[in-house]
Amino acid sequence: MEMTGRTKRRIAIGAASSVALALAGTFLGALGLAACGLLIILTLGVADARLGGDDGDDKPTVRRSFWVGLLLPFGLVLLFVAERIIGAGSELIGLWRLLSIICLAAALAWRAYGLSRAANNQRRVEVALMIATVGVLAAVGLYALSTNSGLEWLGVSGSARERMSGTLAVLWPTVLWVSLSALLFMEHAYRGMPVEQAIEPRRVSAAAGSGLALSLSFVFVASMNFVATERDITEDLSYFKTTEPSEQSAHMVAGLDEPIEVVLLYPAVNEVLDRLRPYFETLADGSPQLSVRAQDHALSYGLAQQHRIPRNGFVVLLRGEGEGQQAEQFEVGLELETARSRLRTLDARFQQHFARLTTRPRDLYLTVGHHEHSASPLDGDTEADRLGELQSALERSNIQMRGLGVAEGLANEVPDGARAVAVVGPRQPFMPEEAQSLLRYVERGGRLMVFVDPDADHGLDPLLAGLGLSIPRGVLHSSTRHMRRRTGEADRSAVFSNAYSAHPTVTLANRNRSRVVTVFLRGGAILRNDSAAQLSGVNVTFPLRTDSGFWLDLDDDHARGPAEAEDRFNMIAAVTVPGADGEEGRAVVIADGDFITDQLIGNRGNAFVLMDTVNWLVGEEHVLGPTQTEEDVPIAHSRDEDKAWFYATSFGMPLPLLIAGAWLSRRRRRGKKTRGLPSPVSKASSAAATPERLAIDPAEEEE
Repeated sequence: MEMTGRTKRRIAIGAASSVALALAGTFLGALGLAACGLLIILTLGVADARLGGDDGDDKPTVRRSFWVGLLLPFGLVLLFVAERIIGAGSELIGLWRLLSIICLAAALAWRAYGLSRAANNQRRVEVALMIATVGVLAAVGLYALSTNSGLEWLGVSGSARERMSGTLAVLWPTVLWVSLSALLFMEHAYRGMPVEQAIEPRRVSAAAGSGLALSLSFVFVASMNFVATERDITEDLSYFKTTEPSEQSAHMVAGLDEPIEVVLLYPAVNEVLDRLRPYFETLADGSPQLSVRAQDHALSYGLAQQHRIPRNGFVVLLRGEGEGQQAEQFEVGLELETARSRLRTLDARFQQHFARLTTRPRDLYLTVGHHEHSASPLDGDTEADRLGELQSALERSNIQMRGLGVAEGLANEVPDGARAVAVVGPRQPFMPEEAQSLLRYVERGGRLMVFVDPDADHGLDPLLAGLGLSIPRGVLHSSTRHMRRRTGEADRSAVFSNAYSAHPTVTLANRNRSRVVTVFLRGGAILRNDSAAQLSGVNVTFPLRTDSGFWLDLDDDHARGPAEAEDRFNMIAAVTVPGADGEEGRAVVIADGDFITDQLIGNRGNAFVLMDTVNWLVGEEHVLGPTQTEEDVPIAHSRDEDKAWFYATSFGMPLPLLIAGAWLSRRRRRGKKTRGLPSPVSKASSAAATPERLAIDPAEEEE
């Protein structure tokens, strides 16, 4: 294909420019290369603008030059090289600055020249480009004022100089970035409109808006990052909170009778340490016997060696001094990301290790051999029917669970060292000898907890009779005061009540009765039973009763029959028996074998009753107590609820959108059909229209 004259001239100018750049770089250095580059850009720009159409063609000519568009960014690059690479200490800095100023001035002059020759839509676009160009040059001027020479020229000093310098240091990059982004986006859109008839000011304005949105977003993010860096602000937007000291922990610390020291083995600057320190300082404020200090592991060689602490990230509790010093330690971690879960349960971990350090180990005997609930998965209980939570709570108080069965002497006598015994949900009967052994244990001043279901064959009637109690047949039901579990009539057996008395076994629950309830799952009622088998001097109190409207379901149909009268029933009984050696025996009977299993102990009303019951039985305050935790509680749904959520999200949510979309689509099609039908007036108008009238001028269409 034959080359046009314009193409030949472009090739000749390009070859000459390449030779000139090579010679300038070889003999004149970097400054000469930059000057030659500027000269070539100007030459190519002028030549490109003056060449016009292809050898006399009457085609529309290109209005602007690609090369002239390089003047502004080239000038900014030269200024950057002068200020950041050449530096103020160089003798050539003045020439580099002069060259950049010439380049920027040429860009402004060329933009003004183009504006003076533009008209109509082209002029509107050129005005917007001129404003953006002036903004870039204004940013350069603000930068000049932010330098030492500029501040001296402004005549500011002292604190005013610092404020002015800071303001200008933020202002000039912002103005430069905003103006340059808008200019580049408009130039990109404008360059796709090579002829006068193709200019669309709206497209150019939309491009400018996109550039401004991008640049302003960047400025906002950069500003936030700058402020956060200067003010040393760190924000974690995920839900996370370190646990706070509970009332139980505060009471444990307040009861100290000897010094305890808490050592936080962490470096001086650490995020996890910042979370730990407030917790322990709050505890230390409640007792002069507790002291807290933070120390790096590298500076605690003796302590680390004595108690075998391998690294930073540990909390150490110390009791005593010298070689006989006792210690308890637990790891939290150095990195906040890995320490989150441990910080959420910090209160429980502190209680456990604090109790180990300050109290003697104690035992709670649980009867075995009658299919009772246990913490072990080997006994056949489902996860919900185990005593895992009870075991964790006891361990926090330095109490170990031990088994008590026939092999341990239950059929003869309860061991003398047993401080407390618990019977938790037996589903096979006790032998009469075992029941009598437990009764004699209470008579000797022992402490006993009994959790038993009314419909279980437990064989504990001799024990209950000796305590002046009986559990009648029938499961407690209520048509209003029950939990919704499976949305059926069987839910009526999951009853609750908050009708607490002032007895010590329900102190916490009674204090929070407006917010908590105690739940029974297929529980029963307890009656006062005066009989010849009752121990001498028995005193019975009922700390928890139902409200009215409850009945005992005798036939397990979950509906009240004619023989099942509504009444108020006792749910918990507390018994005291005068001891032979002066120490009274105590027993608590709860007519629900599932009362402290994992499926119910998470309910605060049940947990509070358990804590106060243990404290009252043992005769010590705050043996068990609630902990503060920030652990996430998993949301559990029943199978029917899962189905409901599945169908609601799969069909219920998309369906309204589909209906709305179909309605809008149908409405739009009907509108198009209506607009497509010609009216009589339009028919007459179209018949009278001439071909010349139908030819619409592109300029008129734009307006």
